[in-house]
Amino acid sequence: MNDNRKMANIDLPHFGQIDLTQLKEYYSAETVLSGTMLHLDLNFENKSISGEQAINIKVFLDNISALDIQNKSSIDKSFNDGGEAADYINFYLDELAEEELRNIIDYEDKDKSKEQQLLSKLKLIRIGLYPDGKYGTDYYGVFDYSIDIDGEPCNQLLVVKTNENGDLDHVTWES
Repeated sequence: MNDNRKMANIDLPHFGQIDLTQLKEYYSAETVLSGTMLHLDLNFENKSISGEQAINIKVFLDNISALDIQNKSSIDKSFNDGGEAADYINFYLDELAEEELRNIIDYEDKDKSKEQQLLSKLKLIRIGLYPDGKYGTDYYGVFDYSIDIDGEPCNQLLVVKTNENGDLDHVTWES
């Protein structure tokens, strides 16, 4: 028996049983991470993947918390280096009225800058996986981070894109 026959199905965290030989293009699930609702999606180009690819997806999903911590470190570096994260944070400082900002950060906090406070408010709201290059992607995982405004995540996203091991590909700003 080949690997695909031995492993026709896999039980993926958050998604349940998936038939590796009859994949749909899109799967979605939800979970809670650090008290925040997290949307997950799997996107497939092909109708089947190998058992090894499926195990890679499972390992990736099992490590969401660790990947989130790693991504926040990448975001901090991007911010400190004046990259996309700095542009993203400065956009909010420029665009939001002081009253809106006061609902998000503490203007009286003299220990942390407004920028650092706003950066700390980023939360992971979605992870998309593209294990076989759906949509011509050259990255594996897409982590969407947002800031809540009036209790809702805004549509401006700071996005961390990774390879299958969760290693940083790049940080970008999308809407």
